[in-house]
Amino acid sequence: MTSESVKRWLRSPATIGFALAFAAFLLVALLQGEKPFYYDSGTYWSLGDTFSKGGSFSFASFDSSLRGYSLPLLYLLLREAGGIVTDNASLLVMAFNSAVFALIGAVLGPRLATIAWPRLHWSVARRLVLCAVILFFWRGMLNYPLSDFPALAAALMALVAISSYDSPRWMLVAGASAGLAVNARPAYLLLVPILLVLLGWGWRERRGSADGAGWARAGACGGLFLVALALVWLPQSIAEHQRVGSYNPLPGGSALVGLQYTEGLRLQRYDTYVGGGPEQARMMYRDPRGEEILAGLENESVEGTGQYAGIVLDHPLTMAGVFLRHVVNGLDLRYPGGYIEQLQTGTNRIWRFAGFLLVFLAMLRVAWPTGRRSLEPARWRYPVALLLACATSIASAVEVRFMLPIFLLCALIVVAPGWPSPLEAGPGLRRYRTLAIAAAAAVVFFAIVLTIVSGATDNLHLESAA
Repeated sequence: MTSESVKRWLRSPATIGFALAFAAFLLVALLQGEKPFYYDSGTYWSLGDTFSKGGSFSFASFDSSLRGYSLPLLYLLLREAGGIVTDNASLLVMAFNSAVFALIGAVLGPRLATIAWPRLHWSVARRLVLCAVILFFWRGMLNYPLSDFPALAAALMALVAISSYDSPRWMLVAGASAGLAVNARPAYLLLVPILLVLLGWGWRERRGSADGAGWARAGACGGLFLVALALVWLPQSIAEHQRVGSYNPLPGGSALVGLQYTEGLRLQRYDTYVGGGPEQARMMYRDPRGEEILAGLENESVEGTGQYAGIVLDHPLTMAGVFLRHVVNGLDLRYPGGYIEQLQTGTNRIWRFAGFLLVFLAMLRVAWPTGRRSLEPARWRYPVALLLACATSIASAVEVRFMLPIFLLCALIVVAPGWPSPLEAGPGLRRYRTLAIAAAAAVVFFAIVLTIVSGATDNLHLESAA
């Protein structure tokens, strides 16, 4: 890289936006103060120690029946590298999460938006607005070592890289990033076939101009993607073989799948409360309709995907309601992410309204022909890929952090430049027709979502974590 290239990179909106956003995220994390690493966050942080149980580092030593190796390994490396500066785990996590948040909001998110809507320009100011939206809703996660934002960053990196479908180097990046995303969050498993579809789609668009050498390059790029994916998944297979004799590269395996299906029928939402002692840690938003289905199953549990598919076919309307409740409750941002220290207050209602308003505005811009044209020319397959990346989470006992890809996509659509005026040309009240339709749609939308989230609250039970 030449000195001129370095200067251009340093002056780019992505670099400037990242630096400013990182400072802002870190400042907020420091102001929130050090937090205990509750439950999953403590598990992720401590699992790094299992790599060297025998006195020397080995992937075979990694020991977890539910979680992938990649994030504990990353936190282990963070501790080793950060130990030069500080041995304070909270400060290390704050700095790391601030960098991940800034990477998503100032670099990867806008880059994916540029791929999807290439005519739109993302200035430093607009990148910072996106980061501010993320900070407003998710600041509570800055202080905990959890998998959600690192996995989202890896998924975004995979989607960005796959757009350079004729570059062997970027195919290695895409495969490795996809592997890391799935290992950190197995719910992203659909990302792998989605990326392969995007890869084939890109080469298909070149079919008219590609010669035999071009198709050979396409095969090589696809092969490199799979090789990188397999290499990232290999340590998980090694650990699983050492632990239970299996070479399954997916953390948790069938046991995790069955557990998620079962809890997804039992609960329409799940939160973790830490403000009143461990006896009030589990916030269980029960789903009476789902519990009725479970009551008719052996051991009141779902064994696997085949049985779950049968349940969907046998109870299509009931399961449609289950999925709708999961999506709506998963987008109910009444708390600022992370672990909940204070139960519902008047402020929570503001966050809830703001979160659903963001979703509504994104849906409005896509459904409104004039608003949709403001994004064109568009390659909608990339936003759809991000949307589908978390589709498997809808069947689980949903937490709001599971819906991060949907939240980010909505934020990108709303923050993207080019919003047209809702006022139409013409005399009198006709000018306000679009506004009137949008207002009516908003009334219906909020009536539906508020009914669902209120129903979830009515079914909330606080249970001991023990």
